[in-house]
Amino acid sequence: MKILVMRPSPTGEELVKNLNEIGISSFHFSLFDFFPSTSLISLSQKINTLYQSNVILVFSKKSIFYTNLYLKKYNLQWPLHAKYYAIGESTAAFLYKYVKKKLFFLKRKTVKIC
Repeated sequence: MKILVMRPSPTGEELVKNLNEIGISSFHFSLFDFFPSTSLISLSQKINTLYQSNVILVFSKKSIFYTNLYLKKYNLQWPLHAKYYAIGESTAAFLYKYVKKKLFFLKRKTVKIC
């Protein structure tokens, strides 16, 4: 059996390397990767929306990382009035480093398929 890892780069390749090192045959294929935007429509044009939001839903550590880079560059902070929801405990823990307030996240349930 081989495992297909579809996690974005570079964490996808790192996971495959670790799996292969312990004898679990796996390979990497990502449908998307994250990079800083070079688009003319940038986060700077959407920053007001961030501060007006009551709920902020975060899907990935990369989105947190790049948003935080932008906020830090312009001496801004994450909105404290909003409720934050993260997809996954590790994403919530990563976001907590920057927000320092209670975060909500989905708890994963391990399902064994026979």
